Amino acid sequence: MASEAEARIRDKAEIFLRRHWPDARIVHEFEVGGARLDLAAITEDRLILVEIKSEKDTLSRLDNQVRRSDFIGGLTFVMIAERWIDQMPPLGYRTIGLVEDGDGFSQFIGRGRRFALTPHHLCPTKDRYNSRALMGLLLKPELYAMGKPHGAKTKHDVSELQHIVHENLTGREIRRGVMAALRARHFGWACDAPIKLAA
Repeated sequence: MASEAEARIRDKAEIFLRRHWPDARIVHEFEVGGARLDLAAITEDRLILVEIKSEKDTLSRLDNQVRRSDFIGGLTFVMIAERWIDQMPPLGYRTIGLVEDGDGFSQFIGRGRRFALTPHHLCPTKDRYNSRALMGLLLKPELYAMGKPHGAKTKHDVSELQHIVHENLTGREIRRGVMAALRARHFGWACDAPIKLAA
């Protein structure tokens, strides 16, 4: 169960995500390569990940969480309580550290300094999605559905399904297929309702 401190920042983080990506599906407790991140905003084209560090947390798992999320290739936010501002480790290339303030998050940390957050930081120009890492987010039935039009069979294992999808779809098609599957999936944690796949 989340602490009151974490819940406070989580609520602000969700408001932040909905303000900047209003069409995104918000998912709580999103797993990326064995690391769990607090929030994910999933649009038709992008996966934006969020890890929260309240004043009650530790930073012990942050390095692994940032490495795993950076490997995916999209934007990641580390949203921290003021307590951690001088103890933040270096963040990934596509990771922005936002500092909590009274109304939300108004500044981010970059190379030990603070800067004003601008729309430029939120645009997809730094996104460099790793198609294989994205496919690693899928369940086998989701991967099979992507590969079926290209000869995938139910008997194929995950590695073979990934190979079929990788060899037959473009990077953009893989990215959009993964996002569609994640938007439609039933997650166990409280999150937005699934968004059905287009027929």
